[in-house]
Amino acid sequence: MRYFRYKKTSENFNQALKEHYKMLTADEKRIFKKEKAWTRCSMIAVCVLIAVFFAIGHYAYGLVPKPEEWFWKIISFIGNIVFYIALLIGSCLFAVILTKPLWKKAESYHLPAMKKEVFAKACAHLRKYYKLQEPYILTKCFDASDQRFANQDVCIFMAEDELRITKDLVHGFLNGEKDLGCYAFQRDEIGLFKKQEGKNLIAVLKSGDKEFLLGYRAKSFIEKNFLFPQKN
Repeated sequence: MRYFRYKKTSENFNQALKEHYKMLTADEKRIFKKEKAWTRCSMIAVCVLIAVFFAIGHYAYGLVPKPEEWFWKIISFIGNIVFYIALLIGSCLFAVILTKPLWKKAESYHLPAMKKEVFAKACAHLRKYYKLQEPYILTKCFDASDQRFANQDVCIFMAEDELRITKDLVHGFLNGEKDLGCYAFQRDEIGLFKKQEGKNLIAVLKSGDKEFLLGYRAKSFIEKNFLFPQKN
């Protein structure tokens, strides 16, 4: 087992991202209004296009000659039902496809997503330093012998034939001091078992005097991808 941490963490966060986050926080109302306006425009455009496509289809179908005999009238009636159902579905589908750029514009003003992107960008250098790669799992660390990890969202992944645990670097954070460093373990250094904690079943990862109480999904992830990986 070894522990390492990015050096001078507090000095290596992009100040521009911090300023951008402050701007987003200070300008929440304006951004929310823009998102709402673009969403409204998108919905109006969808409704208008559905009406236009449906009207065109209805007009074109009306040009088809109608049968006179009662048998063919019944068949025609059934065909009308099928046609108009298909026309409505097709009109909705084409309307949504054509308004996709408008929906994307509305999504670009979705404040939680904008903040999430800032956090993720801020931790790009940490993901590179700790060699975060897929597969990985994000889970809760309920408690740990290293109390900095207690009650934190953590990321568990494999790199350089080691199992590594860091703070959640996928969703990220802006304050460099929130980086908890990384614990790395070899296969023969860890013990892994389940434990009942109150009403919850948790996974316990133990190595020497270090112990992590994790979400139960972590156990199957570690077993499948690290302890007993299936060979192709």
